[in-house]
Amino acid sequence: MNMQVNVRDAAQAALGFAVSQQSHIETGVLKRKYPAIRYAELVPVDTSANPFAASVTHFSQDSVGKAKFINGKSDDVPLVNLLREKFEQGVNLAGIGYQFSVEEIGQAQMLGQNLSSDGAEAANLAFNQLVDEVAFVGNADLGVQGLLNTTGITTSAAAKTFALSTPQEILAEINSTLTGIMTATNGVEMADTLLMPLTQYGDIATRQIAPESTMTVLQFIQASNVYTAMTGQPLTIVATHRLTNKLVAYKRDPSVVKMHMPMPLQFLAPQMNKLQILVPGMFRFAPVNIRTPAAIRYKTGL
Repeated sequence: MNMQVNVRDAAQAALGFAVSQQSHIETGVLKRKYPAIRYAELVPVDTSANPFAASVTHFSQDSVGKAKFINGKSDDVPLVNLLREKFEQGVNLAGIGYQFSVEEIGQAQMLGQNLSSDGAEAANLAFNQLVDEVAFVGNADLGVQGLLNTTGITTSAAAKTFALSTPQEILAEINSTLTGIMTATNGVEMADTLLMPLTQYGDIATRQIAPESTMTVLQFIQASNVYTAMTGQPLTIVATHRLTNKLVAYKRDPSVVKMHMPMPLQFLAPQMNKLQILVPGMFRFAPVNIRTPAAIRYKTGL
């Protein structure tokens, strides 16, 4: 009987210790950045909705109308027609957690040490990996697409692969993609970001524009692209393992692409489960929302 009481008391003490350690663990873990996780950098994330919102709604607006010269006594002043369209996205619930054994908690107490954050770090990584995947390539189970593979985005094929192209030909392909967005939107939208496969990025980052030059093809593109020429701002060029032979050009702005995340990962209070103490976590987010498809272009055949 005494042994049962001691075990029960030890379990309750372990639970109390785990609760007291939770804030210490979360403070460092939830702020940690992972090099392979790029969604927060490349896709604007909006956390403003209620954490338990079932869906998020936005409106897109365009206008149709053209000004013209009129007579001072005219009564046929041209009017603008506003076109508003409503879009609604469901918010999805997902979860991930970690656990401690009563034994490892007891040992940490005995040695006066903090609990290991390894489990929380692994859970945080799993959370970020799922969101990253959905942001860029969607999810088959949900039936959604991502920034890199959305149906209906204007797509063109490169004349040659980058490996068989001269630096000038590579620049021409990139500039034609950038100017295509400007032309399609009457100069309103200008892509400021390029995503490309690792292989092609590695090629242009190391290949010199000429044997006698120290300038790489990547530096040549960054110096000579039309976006930088027109704005004076650097063109962001990023390599991703999620692409193989495709270039993605887009304007990295919430008016063009956004991901709603009403509830980032939250760890709940530790819970006893036999000889384990579980720390469940939950998060809620919507698929990537492409609001201005004309401000995105795909180029294949790289």
